[in-house]
Amino acid sequence: MTFKILQPPKNRNSAQSTLETKIDSLGAAAQFSIFAIRVWSSAAHQKMPLEVALGNIFADFQCTKVLNVFDECMTLMAVAALRKVNIGCCPSNEHVVGDEAVILKCFRELERGDTNTALSKMDGIIISSLKPTFCRTAQTYVKHLNRCGLAFKTPNVLSLV
Repeated sequence: MTFKILQPPKNRNSAQSTLETKIDSLGAAAQFSIFAIRVWSSAAHQKMPLEVALGNIFADFQCTKVLNVFDECMTLMAVAALRKVNIGCCPSNEHVVGDEAVILKCFRELERGDTNTALSKMDGIIISSLKPTFCRTAQTYVKHLNRCGLAFKTPNVLSLV
């Protein structure tokens, strides 16, 4: 397994921190995906069955059919990684860290229908010959989330004055 779990920095207020984007500011599909990526990685390290680790959360969002596609996507990334893929240490970490941002950018581009840009986002992370396979699998995942009402697009934030 080539995933590396990052620990959050001790000083969260540091301007040098890699933790800049709060997960709760992202679109619903991005929040769901960050949680799923972190749990998938933890489950893989613990050799926990995927259905035990993520089955209920995918069922809660009526996405059970795409759980195996998500697993395939993550397995492809782990197997075809050019280097360690850095993700957050736990699902409760409130910020996007490491390569999570790159993965989300890839998913967003796939949601927009821009496969070429999605492929380029994975440069330096996945072996070139397997990037198209990863993106095809990820596109199936993204489309299914969209059909379930989850989008990667950041929601509009309205405030009353």
